[in-house]
Amino acid sequence: MLIKKYVNMKLNKYQEYISEKVIYDLILESKVVFSKKFINLLSMMDSNKLAKELLNLYSKDINVTQNYIDITDEKDAVSFTPDRKVQELTKDIPEIYTVVESGKYLTHGDANLPVFKRLGYEREGRENWAPDIGTVGVILSETLSKSTRNPGRIYVLFQEYNTENPRLAVLNKEALQLGGDVDEFRAIWTTARNPIKVGRLVRAILTVAKIPFTAKDIEDFTNQYKSTYDISKDAFKKFDIVSGSDIAYWYSADHYVPGGGTLNNSCMAHSDSNYFDIYSRNKQVKLVILYGDNGTLTPEGDFKSNKIKGRALLWELTMDGSPVTFMDRIYTVNDSDTDLFKEFAQQNGWWYKSRQSMEQDEDFTDGKTTKRALLVADLDKTDFDKYPYTDTLSFINTNDDTASNRAEDYNRVLRDTSGGWEDEDGNSYGDDYYDDDDY
Repeated sequence: MLIKKYVNMKLNKYQEYISEKVIYDLILESKVVFSKKFINLLSMMDSNKLAKELLNLYSKDINVTQNYIDITDEKDAVSFTPDRKVQELTKDIPEIYTVVESGKYLTHGDANLPVFKRLGYEREGRENWAPDIGTVGVILSETLSKSTRNPGRIYVLFQEYNTENPRLAVLNKEALQLGGDVDEFRAIWTTARNPIKVGRLVRAILTVAKIPFTAKDIEDFTNQYKSTYDISKDAFKKFDIVSGSDIAYWYSADHYVPGGGTLNNSCMAHSDSNYFDIYSRNKQVKLVILYGDNGTLTPEGDFKSNKIKGRALLWELTMDGSPVTFMDRIYTVNDSDTDLFKEFAQQNGWWYKSRQSMEQDEDFTDGKTTKRALLVADLDKTDFDKYPYTDTLSFINTNDDTASNRAEDYNRVLRDTSGGWEDEDGNSYGDDYYDDDDY
């Protein structure tokens, strides 16, 4: 009996060795790529040293593997696509990158001409484009900085992907993340997926990367991963939809989780409550809010907090004549929560902006289809003394009480941060009107 138990134990150990060797061999083939959901989960584990190591491997684009690692429905497991299958799926498409940090672009100043020349970028006749977070594109060329102040910095010539007239920008490569949410890459996340215990995969990745760890480190990581997974799966409980005067209440910076991000830097964060009458006095407009982490569960099981870490307007309107629910531009403290808003929209069947920009005529998506369209909201009332700055439905017709994203039939444009507006002739109304690009 003892001999049989010993043999079984050795056999199990050998099988574990074979499994990890297979993973190790796969990892030798290419680079590590994580899904946004996996990255967001690791980011929540900010106190775990192995989670930090994994994120560091990814952001530095170290040549390890191209696993395309994603979370699964099992909290102790992840999945990956073997590199050989990835190569088959991506052989005819370029390597895609996503902008994950804004502001890391070079201006058209003369001091940057040497970098432009090395990259083959011609500034004359081009806009000095600053890509929004979430923009996907390809790298056309790259160069190492020769400045003694920025040793090791890499600048790239970044081109917008899959648009009719793609824009160009020169970016610090640190602003980019490998991978992107585009149709051509979605098959990688659904084809030939292989489940594996998260601890085993992490052990293999760290081994290849020659990062030291102990068995206790793997155990701690796995336990924290599972508990963080449970929290993340309940993240939708932190959403709420408010209307009426509650919209103005939650627009106030007094009720934001402290920090930065687009939420705390919003131009409407310190505006008077009457600026938001066009939202709060129209039943077709609501506000989606994401409560901060410090809150409580009500007896009914609802999560509540006195602070929010994200918001987005919610409109009942028509898209090219068909009634839809549209979630407007997303403002968050943490960039990772933007994806959570998108997932919440998809779960509810809402449309939302593909890029979180201030552009009115933007690409809209429901997570399956992406298109540009005419949005028209039929409102109860549009004639007010004050207005907010609006990102999308900026064109108002007070004669028929409509709001639209296109300048087809309007008499007021709501693009003023101080409560005013412009008419169709460009005349300004309201107090202290000014044009502010820094929102």
